[in-house]
Amino acid sequence: MTGAPARDNANLIADSLGLRESSDVRVAARARDPARATFVIGLAGAVLLVAVTAPFMSRYGWDRDELYFLSAAHHLAFGYVDFPPLIAVVGWIVDRIAPGSLLALRMVSLASGAATVVLVAFITRELGGRRRAQGFAVTAWALTPYILGSASLFHTTWLDALAWTAFLYVAVRLLIRNEPRLWLLLGVIAGVGLEAKYTIGFLILGFAVALILTRERRRLASVWPWLGLAIAVALLVPNLVWEVRHGWPSLHFFSSQTAQTSRPAYLAEQLLFLGATSVLAAVGVLWLWRRGLRALALVPIIVTAIFFMESGRAYYPLPADALVVAAGAVALDSWLRPGRRALLLGGAVALQALVIVFAGPIVVPFYSTRQLVSSNIWKAGYFKDEIGWQEMTSQVQRAWSQLPPRDRAGGAILAHNYGEASALALYGRRLPTILSGHLSWQYWRPQQLPRRFVLTLGYHQGESRVLCSSWTVLAHVENRWHLDNEERGQPIAACTLRRPLGSDWNRLIASDHL
Repeated sequence: MTGAPARDNANLIADSLGLRESSDVRVAARARDPARATFVIGLAGAVLLVAVTAPFMSRYGWDRDELYFLSAAHHLAFGYVDFPPLIAVVGWIVDRIAPGSLLALRMVSLASGAATVVLVAFITRELGGRRRAQGFAVTAWALTPYILGSASLFHTTWLDALAWTAFLYVAVRLLIRNEPRLWLLLGVIAGVGLEAKYTIGFLILGFAVALILTRERRRLASVWPWLGLAIAVALLVPNLVWEVRHGWPSLHFFSSQTAQTSRPAYLAEQLLFLGATSVLAAVGVLWLWRRGLRALALVPIIVTAIFFMESGRAYYPLPADALVVAAGAVALDSWLRPGRRALLLGGAVALQALVIVFAGPIVVPFYSTRQLVSSNIWKAGYFKDEIGWQEMTSQVQRAWSQLPPRDRAGGAILAHNYGEASALALYGRRLPTILSGHLSWQYWRPQQLPRRFVLTLGYHQGESRVLCSSWTVLAHVENRWHLDNEERGQPIAACTLRRPLGSDWNRLIASDHL
């Protein structure tokens, strides 16, 4: 007889968690908090994010990708080899307001991360969460190492995260409130998101598959989803035209990529990027499923599985977890009594604080440069790519100034990769034309290319033997911290060309491969 009370207690907990089927699957029927109150809660979470990260935004220096995006902003186009054009347009606007300001560019990424926090509050509201649940959700999301990293890098990743979170908010509202015209807004967000980073295509695919696999497939019978799709495609057309005219270089780029993350590392990094919030996300998946919102429950599972199978980077599908973090906050808020709620919240905060202490320096520059180098934390993250660009440029300037006048006349500097070329373009003074065939830099060449001489940076003897009739190393790149990053030790060399550079450009120099 003792089994009956136990089952009753289990059913009571399941009901309160929303883990059992409920006839009231449309949580929109609940009274929602005023939108203004939700906005204030979301804004408070955004302020928390800013308070933790803003003091460290300009530490170290420019990342190679940031340098590249700034160069792209100086060469506006409808497309680039390895990213869509929105990041360059944003960079162009910011550079006009605050020329050459790394802090201003990173503020765009921080603002994008902060906007995802506000949107999480509104997703929680749409799912029926009251103010306390909204507060749980925004705090949990704002303090994930993933979102904390938004202040550290001007990158397509954060425009992408904002587009994903906005897409999910509109998708939640569309399914819960049954407002079919929201498909048009969803199409706008998808189209703009595709101009930010192509990875949102996997979110669109995941959402479509989730609809087809559940009873929500009936929504696809109306004209509205297809109008939304048409809008998304129309917004992408300028980029597609650029791709056609240039021979689909982005396809060449992505097809050349090998597996980036092993599957065990993929799962480990996902847990690291979310920390204690991963538990909240798992609860959210269950809550959505048992509430009958199964299409929403499937979306993060599908996109995570896609990138897992493709050995993609672990952070690619993480914006989809904003949805289930919000759902998990609603579930736990309805389940826990005040005492248990405070206990769980305190434990979660303590665990997340430990995660931030140990993992935070990988994504947020908490350490000084000296501490970064001495702790070897640079080996685990991308901050090593922010060290040494100015020293490298000074060494190239010194080598160029020491060349005979006859070599400098009509000569140029040929950099092996986009980071080197972009750093020289930003920091270089009294330098000749900067050239590189790497990725989008291959299209930024002048009509007249050197015919006799170039100073090469990053080219080694094997590559230079084909290009140069004579090749003399003048120096090797070094940084004052002796940090063993990708640029350290690269040769700076004088190259007398075998043939005019233009005749070898497409065959030996231009490359769509990373």
